Amino acid sequence: MLLNEGPSSTVSVSRLPVFAAAQFVMSLSWVAYAIFLPALAQKAGLAKTAVVWLLLVDQMVFMVADVLAGIFSDRMDGVLQKWGRVLGLLTGASALALLAIPLLVDATGAVPALVVPALIWVACSAALRAPLFALVGKRAGSNTGKAFRWLLLGNGFALAGAPYLAIVLKGSAPLDSFAIISAGLVLCAVLVMRSVAGASPASASTPDGDAFYPSGMTLLAAVLCAALAIQVHNALNAGPLYVRGGVAATELHWWMPAFWAGFNLALIVPAPWRTWPATRRVALFAAFVGLALVACVALTLPVAQALSQALAGVAWAWLLCATFATANALGRPARHGPMNGSVHAALAGAAVMRLALVAGGATQAFGSTSSSCQWRLPR
Repeated sequence: MLLNEGPSSTVSVSRLPVFAAAQFVMSLSWVAYAIFLPALAQKAGLAKTAVVWLLLVDQMVFMVADVLAGIFSDRMDGVLQKWGRVLGLLTGASALALLAIPLLVDATGAVPALVVPALIWVACSAALRAPLFALVGKRAGSNTGKAFRWLLLGNGFALAGAPYLAIVLKGSAPLDSFAIISAGLVLCAVLVMRSVAGASPASASTPDGDAFYPSGMTLLAAVLCAALAIQVHNALNAGPLYVRGGVAATELHWWMPAFWAGFNLALIVPAPWRTWPATRRVALFAAFVGLALVACVALTLPVAQALSQALAGVAWAWLLCATFATANALGRPARHGPMNGSVHAALAGAAVMRLALVAGGATQAFGSTSSSCQWRLPR
C-alpha cells in the first residue's frame, strides 16, 4: 500500500483513513456551502455582492479558530480520551450549525439566520483541522510528511469533485445536501473520537537527522505566498487560460479538476527528495509551484494546459507535505498544535487576500469566465 507509513510509524495506519475521511467530509461541507451560499444569501435579503464578503469573514474566523484549536489540542494531549470527547462535541456542533443554516433561512428569511449559524459552523469545524494534524504530527515518528498525505488526500478529493458537484447540485434544495453532509460529520466525529481515545498517550516524533530548519515565521510567510499564488491561479486564472486555448466555458468542469488530479496523485505516490533538509525541500517545491504556474500561462493547447495544471497540483501537494512536516519538527516537543494551527491560519489568510481581490473586482480584471464554483471556494 503506497500510503502505508511502514513499521517505524507510531501512528496506526488503520486510523489514518478515518482522519482522511473526516478531512474529506469537512472539505465537502465547504464545497456545498460555497455552492448554495448565493441562493441562501438571496433568501436572507442580501445582495449577490455580499457573498464574497461573507466568505471573507468566514475565513478570518477560521484563521483565529485554527490557532486556538491547535493551542487547545496541545493542552489536552495528556488526556486523549477527554480531548476526543471535546473534539467530537465540537464536530457535532458544526454539523448542527450547518444543518441549521437552510432551516433558519427558510423559516425567517433574516440575515442573522444565515450569518450566526455559519460563523458557529466555521469556528467549530476547526476541530477537524489543526488538532488532527497535531495528533498525527506528534505520533508520526517521521518528519518527512508521510502521515500528512492521508489528511491532505481527503481535502484533495473533495476539491477535485467541486466543479462536478456544482453542476449536479444546481437547482436542488440546500437542506437535502446539508443534511447528508451533517450526518457524515457526525459519523466522522464518532469515528475520530474512538480513534483518538485508542491512541497511545504521548510519543514525540523522532528526528530524521535533519537539524537545519527554517524559522517559524519564514515558513509561514513562504506558505502564505505560495497559497496566494495557487488560489489566485485556480480561482481567477485557470478558467480563462483554458478558454484561451479553445475550451468552451460550458466544458470547463471537465478540465478544471486537472490541478486536483495532480495533487491527489502526488499524495498517493511518495514525494521525492524526502531525505533532503527541510528548508531545501520547502524551497524546491515552492520553486516548482512557481515554474508550473508560469508554464500554465505560457502554454495554450488544452492538453498541454491540463498537464501543466496537474504539475502545479503535484508541486502544491509536495509543498504542503513538506510544510506540515517542517511545522511538526519546529513544534517539537510540545507546540505541535500551535504550529499546525498557524499553517492552517496562513492558508486561510491566503484565502482572505484572494477573496479581497475578488471583492475588489479582480474577477473582471482577470476576465474570468469559469462556470464552476472555484472562485467561491474558501481553499
